[in-house]
Amino acid sequence: MTQPHSQQLPPRLRERLAPLLFLVLALWSGTSTAALRCGSALVSDDAWPIEVEERCGPPDYVAEYPSATIPGLGVVQTEMHWYYNPGPQRFIQRLTFRNGRLARVESLGYGFHPPRSGRCSLNTLRHVQNEYELIARCGEPASKRIEWQLPRPLGRYENWQVLQPVLIQQWLYDFSDNQFRQVVTLRNGRVVEIQSRPGR
Repeated sequence: MTQPHSQQLPPRLRERLAPLLFLVLALWSGTSTAALRCGSALVSDDAWPIEVEERCGPPDYVAEYPSATIPGLGVVQTEMHWYYNPGPQRFIQRLTFRNGRLARVESLGYGFHPPRSGRCSLNTLRHVQNEYELIARCGEPASKRIEWQLPRPLGRYENWQVLQPVLIQQWLYDFSDNQFRQVVTLRNGRVVEIQSRPGR
């Protein structure tokens, strides 16, 4: 039995096609489940942000990122994360909008009461789970790095069709009472690592 022609592409050609395939994947929102119930109202996929806000109220936190750019044109796609924090008895909801369309709804960990004081410590950082909680408990970082990465395929050309770009962020916090700065790495909005970095 002969293999499909797409699997016979030379490795070098596949490497050259990777950036183009990344752009196609980034521009394609894909199919994902998006449904959120706010009281008696149901918000489903493809909803506009204003429709979500009318039914669910304003979000507790909004983060917006460019997710695809073309040289000479600039940003051609944006992704927004809306967070709803219902309190300690229910789960935080994260809504992902791509180019102004609701694409995904995710339940994160339990909600919480935002602290009244803006004091943040290394111990606080070790317990946060996502970008909204990081902002709510520790405020804006001193500096940020943001990039989109495409996971490496497993070796077969058709795997490019199912790969999704991953948003990688590094947030640097500088605590006055600590000689080390803290770099928090987030993957698709979730905290995955905290590293110490020498200060001044």
